[in-house]
Amino acid sequence: PHLDHLEAESIRIIREAVAVAKRPGMLFSMGKDSMVMWTLAVKAFWPEPPPFPLAVIDTRWKFREMYEFRAYMESLPETNVSVHINPEAIKRDMNPFDFGSATHTDITKTQALKQVLDHHQFDFVFGGARRDEERSRAKERVFSIRNAKHGWDPKSQRPELWNLYNTALPKGQSMRVFPLSNWTELDVWRYIERESIRVVPLYFSRTRPF
Repeated sequence: PHLDHLEAESIRIIREAVAVAKRPGMLFSMGKDSMVMWTLAVKAFWPEPPPFPLAVIDTRWKFREMYEFRAYMESLPETNVSVHINPEAIKRDMNPFDFGSATHTDITKTQALKQVLDHHQFDFVFGGARRDEERSRAKERVFSIRNAKHGWDPKSQRPELWNLYNTALPKGQSMRVFPLSNWTELDVWRYIERESIRVVPLYFSRTRPF
């Protein structure tokens, strides 16, 4: 019953966002939370495919199994996968060893994400963050306003009482939507087991070359 309640709440959030969105999108990292979020989206619009693309940020430094898993996702008939690499990272041949992890992350992830949001002009963007992950994410609303530069101001966020969500979007702003906000990591793994959701095999122990 607990997982059923979380599932129903998340599906309702996804449907509410899509109902008012002009250009919805879903950030997709290929992690366990992304796969649960995608599974919920498929259920929300079944038998039609979810009406938005999966936005994947490629740093060019992911594990081989993740690229294989991305190919699997791209092969599914219900998925529309959009992959983006920051052109600056290609031009400078950036890697975490020569440039340092902080610079590499900023260019290949943070700046690349902003490029994706600007290019597609998403107004409602789904993310897989959960409140139990860290303090900053615990402050996030389910429907979280972002300014024109994709910045987040906790003082400008709207109250969400009794599961009532304000989806009104001022011009020039966008909305991040977090359907898994009320899930815990244990909820995620139990749902993956219950629904037999396929995830990247790196999560599981195995003898591997190194």
